[in-house]
Amino acid sequence: MAAVVLPANAARQAGPARDFTTWADLHQRDNRLRGAALAQITRHHDLNPAGDATRQLQAWAVRQAHQRHLHDSAIAQIRHR
Repeated sequence: MAAVVLPANAARQAGPARDFTTWADLHQRDNRLRGAALAQITRHHDLNPAGDATRQLQAWAVRQAHQRHLHDSAIAQIRHR
């Protein structure tokens, strides 16, 4: 990902630059969490993979739905401004 050059005080400023940096930080965090969740589902050694994989997939689906809700809510909030 290419680095975006922002003013040194962009984190303290209000407006599009701050919204972008906030979104970028949250997006990076979500990508890390998604990667960790997928690694846990696909690479985690389970003694009983059939029983635990179903629960892990359900937990992943709930997490994804929650993240999607938070994303949609944030986008709606930004558009409302």
